[in-house]
Amino acid sequence: MLSHSATRDLKTYYRALGDTTRLRIVQILATEGERSVSDLVRRLKVSHPLMSWHLRPLIRAGIVRTMRNGREVRCSFDRERFAALHERGFRTLLNRTIE
Repeated sequence: MLSHSATRDLKTYYRALGDTTRLRIVQILATEGERSVSDLVRRLKVSHPLMSWHLRPLIRAGIVRTMRNGREVRCSFDRERFAALHERGFRTLLNRTIE
């Protein structure tokens, strides 16, 4: 049985990935590496406030990390955290004792 915090982490993870724009952000960061928020805004053709709104759940889930360098904010994909959450989710699906 999963602990309350583990369940909360998985819920946050799956909600973060539950949007096509956020999936596109993760795909870009995973395949192309670190990018600035401004670059992501241009690539996905969304406003800066909307990009911030989409990044927030990804950061909260630990899938995306940000680093400020002056006025520029750079984003990167956390492969280890993503893999750990993905594995935990898969094991949870296979566990028959969960109600």
